[in-house]
Amino acid sequence: MQPPTLDSLPNPQVLFCGLASPDHYPRPLFSQREIFCGPDCQTATDGDGFVTIATPPGDFDMAALVARLPAHQKPELIVVKADATRRNLARNLDRIPCSKLLLVGDTHHFTAPVQTLIQYATAETFDAIVVDHTRHHAHFFVEAGFDRVYWIPALDYALRRRDIPPAPTHALTFVGQIGAFHPYRRHVLTEVLRAGLPLQTLRGTPEETADLYAASAITLNCSLNGDLNLRVFEALGSGGFLITDALSPDSGLERLFVPGRHLVTYRSPGELVETIRHYLDHPDEARAIRAAGQRHLLDTQGPMVKRVQFYSLLGGGPVDPTLVVTARPAPVALPGRGHAFRHRVAAYEAVQHLHLRATRLSVLVEPGDPLGIAAAVADLPRVATVEQGSTEVAGPALPPPEGGEAIREERVAVLPWGKGAGGIKESIDQWLSATAVGFVIAGGQGWSERTAAAAGLAEWGFVPVEGTPGLHRCADRMRFVETSVRLAPAATARGRVAALLETVATPDQAMMAARLAQTLGDGVLMERCVHRCIALDRHHDDGLRVLAALAEASGRFGDAYILTSERRRARGGRGGALPGAPDADRLARQAADDPRIARYRALTTLAPIPAGTGRRVLVVTNLFPPQELGGYGRKLWEFSAELLRRGHDVRILTADVPELARPGVAGTEDLEKRVERGLGLYGYWRDGRAFNHEDTGRCVAIVRENAVRILEAARRHRSEVCMVGNLDLVGHQFLTALTAQGIPVVHCLGNQHPGYGLEDAPRSPLYRPGPASHWVEGRLKENGFGFKETSVLYPGARVDYFYRPIMPAQDRLRIAFASLYVVYKGPQILLNALNRLHHAGVDFDCVMAGEAPDADFLERSQAFCAKNGLSGKVRFQGFLDRQGMADLFARTNVLVFPSLFQEPFGISQVEAMAAGLTVVTSATGGSGEIVRDGVDGLHFASEDHEDLAAKLRGLVEDPARWARLAQAGRERAFGFAVGRSVDRIETVFNELLLRRA
Repeated sequence: MQPPTLDSLPNPQVLFCGLASPDHYPRPLFSQREIFCGPDCQTATDGDGFVTIATPPGDFDMAALVARLPAHQKPELIVVKADATRRNLARNLDRIPCSKLLLVGDTHHFTAPVQTLIQYATAETFDAIVVDHTRHHAHFFVEAGFDRVYWIPALDYALRRRDIPPAPTHALTFVGQIGAFHPYRRHVLTEVLRAGLPLQTLRGTPEETADLYAASAITLNCSLNGDLNLRVFEALGSGGFLITDALSPDSGLERLFVPGRHLVTYRSPGELVETIRHYLDHPDEARAIRAAGQRHLLDTQGPMVKRVQFYSLLGGGPVDPTLVVTARPAPVALPGRGHAFRHRVAAYEAVQHLHLRATRLSVLVEPGDPLGIAAAVADLPRVATVEQGSTEVAGPALPPPEGGEAIREERVAVLPWGKGAGGIKESIDQWLSATAVGFVIAGGQGWSERTAAAAGLAEWGFVPVEGTPGLHRCADRMRFVETSVRLAPAATARGRVAALLETVATPDQAMMAARLAQTLGDGVLMERCVHRCIALDRHHDDGLRVLAALAEASGRFGDAYILTSERRRARGGRGGALPGAPDADRLARQAADDPRIARYRALTTLAPIPAGTGRRVLVVTNLFPPQELGGYGRKLWEFSAELLRRGHDVRILTADVPELARPGVAGTEDLEKRVERGLGLYGYWRDGRAFNHEDTGRCVAIVRENAVRILEAARRHRSEVCMVGNLDLVGHQFLTALTAQGIPVVHCLGNQHPGYGLEDAPRSPLYRPGPASHWVEGRLKENGFGFKETSVLYPGARVDYFYRPIMPAQDRLRIAFASLYVVYKGPQILLNALNRLHHAGVDFDCVMAGEAPDADFLERSQAFCAKNGLSGKVRFQGFLDRQGMADLFARTNVLVFPSLFQEPFGISQVEAMAAGLTVVTSATGGSGEIVRDGVDGLHFASEDHEDLAAKLRGLVEDPARWARLAQAGRERAFGFAVGRSVDRIETVFNELLLRRA
């Protein structure tokens, strides 16, 4: 028998109404006498008639369009391709005297996709209905009462044949979309990349795509939602070797192709990874399959075959039985288009919607499944149905936490239908008391039943899912557990409270869980909940109060004392009575034998003042808190405060720059009465950087005046020693004058630029440079400053202030950035790393704390967060004083220190370590002396956001190691306490005074 030709097939006048532009279809598709119309084309003519006609998107009058056609173009056949987007719904077809055929487009996503097409097909008069890539939905049209429903696979695909090349130029490709409509596809491809396979995700024109299929050793495919998509036909036709996801028997994939002979299938991401590795290692096997696949497609699924199939079902003659679709058997016959049938279809659409982003979906149905839900959803590859009450329902005690982008296992319950308002409420309480689900599908025959379902589900914390009628999502897990405590059996409720405790994200949620445990009479669970609250926020006043009371009631007086003391410290050490607090002194007496009390006091209070004679100490620096830029001024303030506490007479001489004042910077000692802000500055700061005045003469005069003021201050104060800080914009000439008068000078050098050049370096043995780190010390030597003696003076931190005896929760990354918000401090490196974590599905939140002198840089950072979906995860806090910083560290568990420039030290690292945070640092300059990589923190390669992301992710993936690093970091912090640095300063003062004598 000769194969059919164009001349042997019917050639009617066809009006084809397509969903996409004409370029996306083979032309002509059905006939040589064909007019194309649709919302994505332009009207064009060829002289005696139309070639294409633009139609308005949505509903349009097809009868009016046909009336415009010349007589020789009046259609003998109209083909309308429509889908749930409703962009191409031709109306008034019954007024046109010709055959009409509905070509069903996408019914595997969008809102009510199957119902939309059934309603459209019912409203118009079609002689036949054809599905191409969603064969598994065709039975719904049969069950709805349509008697001529057919399947012509890939009826409108365009064959672009390519010769198979001798050697591929791409190893592994996916060509197509991986956007918002394809979450599971993104998940699968991400797993392939995580396995280290050389996947390229590409896009191109149809012709370019065909070239890519042919040029790839392996082409991947992943259906959107169980559909036999056109990529299968296009890739095989182009000579590609295709690995595609296994589909249900009703999809038709295995009716057309034999896996292992024409293409290869996989059932999970793990199986896909192993399959890819096998065929990359066995290219000859892949080449044989791709050659067989292309031959088979050309023989059985070519464009001429499609046209023959199409006209065989329209001609009234014998129809290939494989093209005819029949209804599926159901436990109970459901009249087509009736309430029960519509509910069955709606339930299927809701399950299909969830299937888009589920690795596995368990569907709970009524015992006996009278609506035939199991039969309806059998075509979705990752779905399993279970009858309510079955032992198979055992599983998680709570619905999974809300997460719009999460790809995970889900569970949905399809509530019984037709129970009436009272019956549906009873079913909801019964089902949810017994089984935790993340979603519920609730239908109803009327308004009262639907209203009752919505109200009953709202009581359990469920809300309607927009765009999916009847589907409800658990949006409030706390409310779900609260209702469980009231309605579920006690054991079930207790299990749900315990499960909630493991996932609460805020301290207030933990306290709510504690109250629920108290309602159940479970004191052990209640205490666990309060512990969780404090681990999430170590300054939580109510949590500390309740846990202290529980500890006292159980005779754990040492715990009660520490918790009560922590409550006072969390309030900034303010005096006065603590509401509801036991007496701390009484608790200390009751816990006198507890060795933890003495250790706690030693770590949280300043050391006793040593006996001895105080010195008269003059402090000279350019800026002094509350006027400051960064941490250098705070270092001088800490040193000065500690010297004053130890009995020294301290006087501070500095400049007055009120625009740099920061409220709340002062700490336990008010030094302002000892500060004289009389020095001049021969420049100014802009965006965190210093600039000189342009008038050189003015600058020289300011330096001279400063030297006179400093010497006069030393005379009035009768200073014995001088501690000098940063000299930017102040001048250095007074250093030599002070030492010439016999006043030793300890110069706290915060960076590699001491404030003078090599030729001006003081030569006096009474001058001692105190670099802020060994790195600064080394840089001074490299720059030619050959000081005979230096004494490293770490800036130190108030470890006693930031130390917390309770370690932070390490359930998820709660990150802090605490520095000036400027480019050279590296916050952009952190944001890029967070973007990596976000797209990899790693849970975190982050607070960016620090003044932002560059407003444009801050705005660009905020815009980056908004663009990449990070706005809900990253918060820009702005400047924080010391109490604010302590509060921040009480709520976080990681400090990222991503500085780009060579840091002299890095005080915030020490403060964070003392608070129990794990420091992940770029370790530039002297900052690398604080954290030992892999011992008490982590280093990452400076400016490498991918390495930073990997280090942060590593903490989550190895919680035991994370806990060890945090504990070691807290111990390490005490080596950098302010008191130790001041010990060193006093020692140097004494050495220099002895030298003077």
